[in-house]
Amino acid sequence: MLLTACEGQEKDGNRIQEAHIPKEEGGKEEQETGDVGIIQDFSHNNDKDLEKEKAKKEELMKKNEDRFFRMAGDAGLNETEATDYYKKLCEDNVFQDGIMKLVDLYIDDVDENGQKDMVTMVQNPEDEFRYGTGYIYFYINEDEPYCFEDEQYPFYSSISIISGDFDRDGNIEIGFESRGTGNGGTGDWHLRLLKYKDHSMERMDFPSDSYEDDERSIDIQVIQELQENTYSAYCPHLDETILFEAENKVEPGERRIVGGNSRGFLNLERVEYEGRQGIQVSEYLYGEGGPSHGLAWAKFIIVWEKDKSSRIVQWWIETL
Repeated sequence: MLLTACEGQEKDGNRIQEAHIPKEEGGKEEQETGDVGIIQDFSHNNDKDLEKEKAKKEELMKKNEDRFFRMAGDAGLNETEATDYYKKLCEDNVFQDGIMKLVDLYIDDVDENGQKDMVTMVQNPEDEFRYGTGYIYFYINEDEPYCFEDEQYPFYSSISIISGDFDRDGNIEIGFESRGTGNGGTGDWHLRLLKYKDHSMERMDFPSDSYEDDERSIDIQVIQELQENTYSAYCPHLDETILFEAENKVEPGERRIVGGNSRGFLNLERVEYEGRQGIQVSEYLYGEGGPSHGLAWAKFIIVWEKDKSSRIVQWWIETL
């Protein structure tokens, strides 16, 4: 994960400069047939290809502009404000002259200082469903923009953002998540947490049993109890069990583990816990019918300390 200018772009400090875009050039190729060298001029075809590529980029830029102003209006910006924000993206060539598609836009007071900030997510539409093929740009106050890139993160869908001083060190943390391409249950969701400090960003971690494929999750064992439509959720991380009711797919014959959690944390929410700010996340729990047999949500409240360590302070079950 990088929190500087994106790969392939030059930078002054952290300012995003014009992206390097390979240029196609027309020319000649030589083919040999027997002993005779035949020169074929492909410049005309190349010119047509370049014109098509230029028109394609211009069309995408027009769509980006229309989408931006529509979303900026939805965020409550007037035309003058929206124009100023759009100019910033153009000056920094965030759309790479029509290569990158505007996926989502968030304009609000992220760091709670009374000034609106902007978060923009873009992706190359040629790689729409491939993870790691986009960027998220953070425009906080008058700071230079920061670019988030991560090969395990999906950039093709919408982005949800929360913020707060979760570790009580006087700096703001920014949490964000996007939906992936996975099927079954809830699909897959990917979330990250960054600390905004001293005009820079640094990564914060969630409590997790595994970071395989950068997934953040707490393992839950779903146990079918002997009583009809009754389950228990056991959390090894906390060594705690919660009993809950949900509909059986198969009549119980013995007490057994039948399911668990699927796809990791999702549904970021900022909450208050005992006078401090925390983050609430959810995990989808399924039963003996497989991931499509949704039973409940496991809910967790997470807090962070000044040393950046995190812990779960509360959890519970909400049935579907």
